[in-house]
Amino acid sequence: MYIDPKSVDIKQFSAEHDSPNTATADISYNVPSLDTINNIPITTYADMAHNEVALPQFTLAQLIEAADTMRSKYSILHYDPKKDKFTGYYYKNQRWTTGCYKLMHSLSALTILLRAIFPDRFTPNSPELFMGVSSGDYPAMKDQDCMYRDQDVPCDESGSAKAPVLHFGSVFRKAMFPNMIGEHLDCFVGWSTTKEVCAQFKPKQTIGGVGLFFGEEGDTFEELIPQIIWRGTDFPYLDLQNSLDQPTFEDYIEGNIQPDTANPLAAAIAILREKYSQLVPRWQGVVLTAEAEEEAARMNSLPKVNIKFSSVKGKGKPAAVGNPKYSKWEEIGLPLAGKGMPPEEMAKYKYHIDIGGGGGTTWTGTTDKLAMPGLLFHHITPTKDYIHDHLIPWDLREKLEWAETNPFDAKKIAESATQFMRQMGTPEVYDRLFVEDVVKPLRGVIEAYAHGSEGDSKKVLNKSFAPFIECENPLGEQKSFGQFFNWHHSMNNVCKKWEPQLQS
Repeated sequence: MYIDPKSVDIKQFSAEHDSPNTATADISYNVPSLDTINNIPITTYADMAHNEVALPQFTLAQLIEAADTMRSKYSILHYDPKKDKFTGYYYKNQRWTTGCYKLMHSLSALTILLRAIFPDRFTPNSPELFMGVSSGDYPAMKDQDCMYRDQDVPCDESGSAKAPVLHFGSVFRKAMFPNMIGEHLDCFVGWSTTKEVCAQFKPKQTIGGVGLFFGEEGDTFEELIPQIIWRGTDFPYLDLQNSLDQPTFEDYIEGNIQPDTANPLAAAIAILREKYSQLVPRWQGVVLTAEAEEEAARMNSLPKVNIKFSSVKGKGKPAAVGNPKYSKWEEIGLPLAGKGMPPEEMAKYKYHIDIGGGGGTTWTGTTDKLAMPGLLFHHITPTKDYIHDHLIPWDLREKLEWAETNPFDAKKIAESATQFMRQMGTPEVYDRLFVEDVVKPLRGVIEAYAHGSEGDSKKVLNKSFAPFIECENPLGEQKSFGQFFNWHHSMNNVCKKWEPQLQS
């Protein structure tokens, strides 16, 4: 049986605590309805694909037009049946950034997926195909004003008639850009070619190895450390969509407290609390931790919150403890840095939170913690990954105190989430996710393309876009990928990649 995980929606902690909504539901894609087709609620192209409703037909000309709605990392993928080859084209008016190498990887993997799932569609006798593809932490859209409004209707009135764009990364939760279809790759590529569930969704076999840690045998929820724990990187947060700060000591504290202040830490915490709503969520967690430690010192008890940075943004993610970036904060005693924790140590805590990062989500920060025996407080943000469509949050905002005073219900939520992640590692459930989140959206896009309508659009494509990747057929004369197909090796060898020649 498919188990629905239950996670906790907390945007911020506060002193107010309502009763939880304990209703359950089957796996679904329920979102606020803007329209209906055959009595099915529809807000985005992803909704249509999941419900097997045909997407609006689109042309190459529309894919070219879509380039001007994005800041960077947009491409058009072309399948040429005469050469049995895919070619990726990058828009010349967009900057080439380091994130574009992720786009290269996405296109390489996508061509493997397309051939593995739809072998009869990509042959020398097939029609041409053009697809819009982007990549990044979240879509780099130009309409920043609309993103700031975070509305649940399309930013553009013609949004429901635009060409679909497959975005490899997080996408917006609301229907601002309904044509953006979120996709994730690596594990699904492996499944499509070998029918093996990837290691990230299987139980960890060795300490330090890849996989999920479900806790030590005999661990009980009641015996876990009653503290909410988080370790991660000091990243920005959806910086195209908001103006939230990662505060610096110089901007926030220096000059705002007197040098002879008896308790500079308390003064700094008061300033951060006053500006709490201006901080990125991870820094809000730091403020909550500082307040919790102050309270625990007064009460001689364990702090309820333990949210600290274990690394900072930069090459190799340098350690946060002792980092020069935090020296002035640490001089006054702000508890913002902590050593990283392996899953085996983190699993000893009763409460977890997956605070969104640069793209608003934290992929392994969600899946790893769902597997652990503790309770996950899920941070709902403006963006989502495909797995979030399979999580049905309880309406428990700011509910750490609720969890502590309702241990039986909290334990049930935690056990349900752990069981969900165990089932994710089974072929039956993983294949179900694969069909829902990969096969249906890709089929919808392929079937919606109006082949034969290219006309002069190919000339525009060659003038306004530059090729940057070519992917041959990795199978040659073979007819099947086979059980032992090494897709990593294939992606590295069948695709030629180079930086495109863009506008000066």
